[in-house]
Amino acid sequence: MIFSLFRCLFLGACFSLAAGLCAPRVSGYALENKTWPTGTIIKMEMGLGSPGAPLQDGSVSWNDAAIPAINAWNAEMQNIQVETVLDSSKPAASGDGVNSAVFSNTVFGDSFGSGVLAVTYYSFQGRTFKEADIIFNSAQSFESYRGNLQFNSQGKCVCDIQRVFLHELGHALGLTHPDSAGQKVDAVMNSIVSNRSLLAPDDIQGIEYLYGAPASSPTPTPTPTPTPLPDTPSRLVNISTRMHVGTGDDVLIGGFIIQGTQLKKIILRAIGPSLTAGGVAGALQDPKMELYDSTGALIEANDNWQESLDSGEIVESGLAPSDTREAAIVTRLAPGNYTAVISGVNDTTGIGLVESFTLDTSATHAANISTRGRVGSGEEVLIGGFIVGGRTTKQIIVRALGPSLGGSGLTVLADPIVELHGSDGQLIASNDDWASGSQQSDIIATGLQPGDPREAALIATIFSGNYTAIVQGVGGGAGIGLVEIYDLDL
Repeated sequence: MIFSLFRCLFLGACFSLAAGLCAPRVSGYALENKTWPTGTIIKMEMGLGSPGAPLQDGSVSWNDAAIPAINAWNAEMQNIQVETVLDSSKPAASGDGVNSAVFSNTVFGDSFGSGVLAVTYYSFQGRTFKEADIIFNSAQSFESYRGNLQFNSQGKCVCDIQRVFLHELGHALGLTHPDSAGQKVDAVMNSIVSNRSLLAPDDIQGIEYLYGAPASSPTPTPTPTPTPLPDTPSRLVNISTRMHVGTGDDVLIGGFIIQGTQLKKIILRAIGPSLTAGGVAGALQDPKMELYDSTGALIEANDNWQESLDSGEIVESGLAPSDTREAAIVTRLAPGNYTAVISGVNDTTGIGLVESFTLDTSATHAANISTRGRVGSGEEVLIGGFIVGGRTTKQIIVRALGPSLGGSGLTVLADPIVELHGSDGQLIASNDDWASGSQQSDIIATGLQPGDPREAALIATIFSGNYTAIVQGVGGGAGIGLVEIYDLDL
């Protein structure tokens, strides 16, 4: 008869105990008393999908971010190995004989429970594993980074997916929580996530007890504390804007500047139909996109991304749109000013989203971003999103313009308001009329003060993470508006 059990990793007080301070013990690991047969190649179906934006370590898919954890365990085992099946489309199911790694809001229909980051659900017969599924709690916040744990503005942990996967793989291989067994050790396999992101000597000792040490691997010695990574400058690595896409002057116009000396590889996406799954009413059903340089010359255009000559690179990026009617372009751009124009095929209208993601790590970078379009109320406010990557703080100025656009003969947003929100939705800062705000002198000092006192602007110093700027009109006013985000550290 085949039985099933599960093991999980919890949030909690985040700390790391030095092994030298532990009480005397026979071993620093704990066993599930189940193993895989010698010679087994465990195939893990990786179905974690895309985060929708590059992660802090540069990964563009959750699978890429997690896989180094598999390599870490493989390097310490002689008798078995774990292999990956990338971007699996198979749905995870218990008892199907397939080992899966996925995000979900339940554990095969059961709740995760309070503070649970992930669960390993395994099946066994006697003392032999038959299947192991690793299920990440989609209600928790994840990123990919090394070093100490990070926290959002509300003090909640934004957990490193690689170290959580490292822990859960330990369960899938036959290790359990040494701290739950009464041992005081510094180990990845402890039941509460901590600052440890690498296998500890106790973890290695446990896995080698189960599956033997690699022939070339000496007896494990205490791992020295890694040298802290240098503070890499923070950059704008992703931009996106969601708003109502109309016709004529009401199309969505996204502008950005590339600074540096090298080409920058990016992907641009125009999203519409897939917004419906997120609960957005009135989504643009068939978006098309055009990319122009600073002279107004058309560089590239796309309607349906699968028909693009870049479709192979789009898939390889891990950022392919989920609907075939959506548009995408992969391109390499020289430093300069660029504009992406989003409209509907056959002049259709609706809520659309334009996104730009960097796909390389060259020193060239996005210096500022802007989006112009019709601003309404409710679902039709202007929503500008951006991601700051790096290990240092970033100072930005966010502007919301309306009246100063009137010289172009447009029906403009007469009195814009701007709000800046963090990834958890918390309001960081807001402004209505920049000239009467507390930051007036600081805004003037940047040389980027809006041309009309009714327009809005704010300066903020922020950490790496996801942010959203929301622009709307005072009293529900509508009209053409412009949101801009400038990097003030350049």
